[in-house]
Amino acid sequence: MIRPFRFGDIFLVQRLGRQATKLNIVQALLHRQSAFWASLTTINPWNGAKVTTYILRQHGHGLVGDGFLQVQKRPGRPETDIARLAPGLDTPTGHPAIWEKLLSQYAQEAARLHIERIYADVPDQPLPVNTLTHVGYRTYLRQTIWRLSAQGVEDYTRGNNVEIRPQVKADEWALKQLYRRIVPEAIQLAEGMASGDALRPPILDWWHGGAYSNYLLVERGEVRGSIQVAQGRNSYWLQLWADYIDTDPSVIHQLLRFALGAIKRRSFRQPVYTTVCDYQGGLGAILMDYGFAPVTDRAKMVKHVAQWVRVPVSAAVPALENVPNVVAAPFRLAESQAGDTPSLPPNSAAAVIQPLRAPETAVPGQACLRAQGGSLSMPEHLLV
Repeated sequence: MIRPFRFGDIFLVQRLGRQATKLNIVQALLHRQSAFWASLTTINPWNGAKVTTYILRQHGHGLVGDGFLQVQKRPGRPETDIARLAPGLDTPTGHPAIWEKLLSQYAQEAARLHIERIYADVPDQPLPVNTLTHVGYRTYLRQTIWRLSAQGVEDYTRGNNVEIRPQVKADEWALKQLYRRIVPEAIQLAEGMASGDALRPPILDWWHGGAYSNYLLVERGEVRGSIQVAQGRNSYWLQLWADYIDTDPSVIHQLLRFALGAIKRRSFRQPVYTTVCDYQGGLGAILMDYGFAPVTDRAKMVKHVAQWVRVPVSAAVPALENVPNVVAAPFRLAESQAGDTPSLPPNSAAAVIQPLRAPETAVPGQACLRAQGGSLSMPEHLLV
């Protein structure tokens, strides 16, 4: 039985929460929160958090036991992120069937809530990836998470004369063009940027919470790159947007120096995380020059939810065949002649057809059949 979280499930969530797998790495690094406290937001959402917990209770099954699923809605978007699944597949009580049951049930719930896409950021390992693939998820991006310790953050902005400024409303069109130019089309479609979609691309939007700023590097009036700096309770997150196949990496260096300098001047001493996607080329080598080190590999997956849509359609009416009008010809019953034809019973509706002598104009060797309104010629050998 799968149902939404109730207050009586607190002990179950608290027990299984220590075995849960986190499937939203950005949220987990920025705002470290236990599954127990996250489940309470289902009853009383505070600080804008909208986490929903679903409980699987299964008794008498030797293979599959209890579990839970936590999802988080993206503000202002028809999308959700899978936050946790418990128990993890690498735990003694974990099993793919638990994940598949919870994910399949939530897909039906998402359709009812008009959710269009469900995202999961899973460890890039065969077992979790294949488990989500079995219930309709597909991998659209692979990435590596890099980390810089708080002691390794330095201020590189001294003597930097490059124009890097905060984003303003007028920059949205230029940032959209930058996003379309540097991000592969398949990833854009997976992130909801289909033709005619009114959603803002990730380069303009941030739904992970915390303090957030976006800075642009402008050269000769053209936006060459952008970097998003987000601060959570536990760490910083950098999201870099630039032309990664450009032979001149100066734009990437300048954006990184500016962001690290801005973090260094703040009083909070926290580690800094960023990501290198599989299409970003040699970004990892640049990060190593600033002290970053790889931490984990992740696979970003998405499930597109089918929606019921009511649309007016034209009802097809079958064409009627034109049937010619049938005009009944009146007949008069001829009187029977003795010895020629057998007598008919009274009130009979059958017409009497009598063999007659051929008229003078008839063809020799033929006889005529008389009927009301004229005569019909027929060969003699066909007459009875």
